[in-house]
Amino acid sequence: MAISTAAFSTASNGSDKATYSPSINPNIGVRYGTDYGGIVRNQAVGGEVYTVERFGKRRTWTMMYSFLASADQAKLQALIDQVDGRKTTFYFSEDNFGTSGVGVRFNQDSFAFEEVAQGATGITLSIIEQL
Repeated sequence: MAISTAAFSTASNGSDKATYSPSINPNIGVRYGTDYGGIVRNQAVGGEVYTVERFGKRRTWTMMYSFLASADQAKLQALIDQVDGRKTTFYFSEDNFGTSGVGVRFNQDSFAFEEVAQGATGITLSIIEQL
């Protein structure tokens, strides 16, 4: 599904989305993916390969925001601080919580805002679905 209005919240219904969602959408080119990291591949001594599924596949999103005003940067920084980076889950919606949000967590260890113009910054965020 294409992002119509990206929103972030600590509540599944998006009740506090205004606190954490920037007023602009991410740049065009959001990457959507699937992570199969829960499937472990093993090989027996005789060469037979077998797999064990610890958990199912998870959706991933990587999005870049450019030209964030200081107020929008503060909202994203508040979200990062609220969830302690990748420690705590939060909710992401591609349609401004018109439908229910998806439980996610950050899929990165470091966050850096980069100055892209006078008074504007950019950041790349990578999130993964929480099962």
